[in-house]
Order: sequence, then structure tokens, then C-alpha cells
Amino acid sequence: MLNLHRVGTFRYDLREIMSHYEVSDEVAGSVIASVVVKGSRVSIDSAKEYVRDTQRTGAYSIEVSDEICRLLDRWSRPR
Repeated sequence: MLNLHRVGTFRYDLREIMSHYEVSDEVAGSVIASVVVKGSRVSIDSAKEYVRDTQRTGAYSIEVSDEICRLLDRWSRPR
């Protein structure tokens, strides 16, 4: 599960990844919200799967997908 003690910092890190790779604001907002919800309520694996599926549709590059997945790994906590 996603560690939500500092969710603001997590969202900031996601936004930094999106802005670094110049992902459009509407795609970035949707991805950030979905990743936080899936990571906190379902599982980290579900959030990663969503990130990969969105990347496959062409919303952003594989580099963005890889960085988000690494960020999810860093922010996950075992349950």
C-alpha cells in the first residue's frame, strides 16, 4: 500500500516527473489522482499496472512510466 503520511510530497514528486517530461496538464492530473487512489486503496501493483496501461495508450513515454513505478516502490509500505 501507498504510504499516505506525506501524500502531498508524493503528489509533488509525481507532478515533477510529469512536468520534467512535459506531459499535458490534463493527462498529468488524471494520472496523479488515479495513481494515488489505486496505490492507497487497492495495491501498488494495481497502480503500476494503471501507469503501464496508460503509457501503452500513448499518453506519455516509457521513461515517465518507469520513473513513476520507481517512485511508487519508494513510497510503498508493507502490510
